[in-house]
Amino acid sequence: MIRAPTAAGLEHGRKRVLGTIGPGIVFALATVGPGSFVANSAAGATYEYSLIWGLAVTLFFRYVWLEASARYVMATGETLLDGYRRVSRWLVWAILAAVVLVRHFANLYKVVLFGSCLDLLAPLPVPWSQTAWSLVAVGLAFGLMFWGGYPAVERICKTLVVLLGAGLAIAALLARPRLGGILRGALVPTLPEQAGLYSAILLLTALIGTEAGSLTNLSYSYFMYEKGWRDVSYQRRQRLDLLASVGCLFLMGALLQIAAAATVHPLGIRLESIDDLVRIFTRTEGLVGRLIFTLGLLGAVFSAFVGTTTGNALLVTDAVRKLLRTPLKPEQAGDTRRDPIYRWSVLFWCFSPLYVLATNAEPVLLVLLYSSVVVLAIPVLGLALLKITNDRRRMGAHKNGRLANTIIGLLILLSIVFTAQNGVGWWGRLWGGGR
Repeated sequence: MIRAPTAAGLEHGRKRVLGTIGPGIVFALATVGPGSFVANSAAGATYEYSLIWGLAVTLFFRYVWLEASARYVMATGETLLDGYRRVSRWLVWAILAAVVLVRHFANLYKVVLFGSCLDLLAPLPVPWSQTAWSLVAVGLAFGLMFWGGYPAVERICKTLVVLLGAGLAIAALLARPRLGGILRGALVPTLPEQAGLYSAILLLTALIGTEAGSLTNLSYSYFMYEKGWRDVSYQRRQRLDLLASVGCLFLMGALLQIAAAATVHPLGIRLESIDDLVRIFTRTEGLVGRLIFTLGLLGAVFSAFVGTTTGNALLVTDAVRKLLRTPLKPEQAGDTRRDPIYRWSVLFWCFSPLYVLATNAEPVLLVLLYSSVVVLAIPVLGLALLKITNDRRRMGAHKNGRLANTIIGLLILLSIVFTAQNGVGWWGRLWGGGR
């Protein structure tokens, strides 16, 4: 006799599944922030469904990259920066400097978007409403990371991924997309000619920067380390976690492209600001569209802000402790949240970008350029990753196979080619404008 599952049994099953995953969900939401939101929305708005295949390919690259990084951590018991330090101590210093600067500049547009989203949802009766909301959101994010650390960030991200996924699915359905166009865009790779402000090469480069390989990739192994997955006994759980992460990223990115393709593309409007997207969804889908899109963007911005800042703070803490060999006090050992370096990193990245509120920064082009420039880090990090994950003496049976080496090598090559083509395009635009 087959018994129907009880409520207690279903709840136990849900908790078991959620307990199995974690680092990948935090990483997914850290990645599906404004960069991914804007790149995918601009791709759908400009080229309809034609670049969904590009999202799938870049996420396959990301899976291979992250799986190799995770395998190194579990096979050696070291952090990823320990491995990079074996390649070159100067490489770690360069990564540390790049992370500090990139995280600061990346958080600039997140601070702006905090205020924009919350002001659209609940405008205050004062002229500085956006500024006030930005300060409130930054304060909440700071408290979550400073006192809660990774465990609190993981809990909030597991909730946000469900809400964000549901919201984007509703937005895509409201847009009434064409199923045939979606299938063709996902299964038939094409590279359309430039239409509008952003070329297909720029958007694919931005997708590689946000979806395939960037400094954000370093965070995943640190989320794993904080979770306690530090040996090969966790490999099966880690791979399931990473598959769930990549699946979430594809679903949310594809839904964004679909919603923008069905709503913005037919209007022939150039996408120049996040407000453009919100206004278009308000005009076509009314209050429901406005709320869904704005809440979705707000969730993406908040999760990306806390996810990337937490991951980079963990990385910086590890790098400084290893490079400077500074010991922790006994009461601080074993809990990264109590480490002064972690706390000062969170403090700096939360509050140093606030000067942007005194400017009139428009985030969309800034996001795309930032995402494209970050691609420059892929060759350096990728070559170092290939070196440490092919070290038979340290990796043993867990060293890279031919497929992993081929995929990572191809991603390095594509990042160089796309960045070069992008640079030629921008140089021609600037040179032509100056004639």
